[in-house]
Amino acid sequence: MAANPLYHEIILEHYEYPRNRRACACADATARGANAMCGDDLLVSLRLDAPGGTLEEVCWDGHACAIGEASASMMSEAVKGVPSAEARRWVNTVRAMVTGHAKEMAPDLELGDLESLAGIRQYPVRIKCALLAWEALDEALGIAERKRSATPAGT
Repeated sequence: MAANPLYHEIILEHYEYPRNRRACACADATARGANAMCGDDLLVSLRLDAPGGTLEEVCWDGHACAIGEASASMMSEAVKGVPSAEARRWVNTVRAMVTGHAKEMAPDLELGDLESLAGIRQYPVRIKCALLAWEALDEALGIAERKRSATPAGT
């Protein structure tokens, strides 16, 4: 592990080679994560499948610091292909990990690259950077769910 958890090699790798950085085609919902203090501005979009609410596509675009963009890249990989309820478990688990509330983490989720974000809790001013895309994902999920509940069945 790198001496400084802010620049862990996995964070730098996701920053330099981001995954799913684009607009989703035919997105069901989009939400913006912005931090006026530093100018970070990310747009997270998602597309759900019709029957079960599984995230078929999760994309992000915009600009942020290395931590913000790397976290968005990891987020888009972690939640693609999972039901929206499972995506919310990911949001809550990453939020708990980054803020140091380990008891609130889902123990059955395998964090993989996301574990590289755990050291960020040592730098409270950077926690918002790590959670920016995750909070936007949470908001986009809410928007998509409200749209689904407002749409009559069979349409």
